[in-house]
Amino acid sequence: MPAQVRRLKYIQFSLGADTEQTQFECQLSNWAITNNTPDPTKLFVYCDEDNGEVFEETDPSYALDLTFFADWRENGISDYLWAHDGEDVDFTLVHNAGIEGEEVTWTGTCRIKAPTVGGEARTNEQTTVTLQIIGKPTMERTMDPSA
Repeated sequence: MPAQVRRLKYIQFSLGADTEQTQFECQLSNWAITNNTPDPTKLFVYCDEDNGEVFEETDPSYALDLTFFADWRENGISDYLWAHDGEDVDFTLVHNAGIEGEEVTWTGTCRIKAPTVGGEARTNEQTTVTLQIIGKPTMERTMDPSA
């Protein structure tokens, strides 16, 4: 298969319930869904079966890492995170939005954390925040070229 190279340019990102989702992609300058799930622990038992190895599975641990330009207007991303601090809300992130055969959507629930406020004088206020994802996010291909 030949190399596939695509710049990160287009996403759709929203927080909140389906009826009250707010779009925030225009404030984001960096994003990542990070898999922090630890590897299973290898245990050994006195048994020939499976070479005496048993694995203790771990719970999934994912995070949504966001860097954005602060927006303290009503319903801006900074205002939204501050107002919903500590709440669990749904998120939707569409990667490669609108690109046939490459568009994928992650959905899930994340725990909101109020952002840090402030920064260096005479610079654009940017904030980095890590939101814990509850469980494992769901990924689905949302623009299937064969459909």
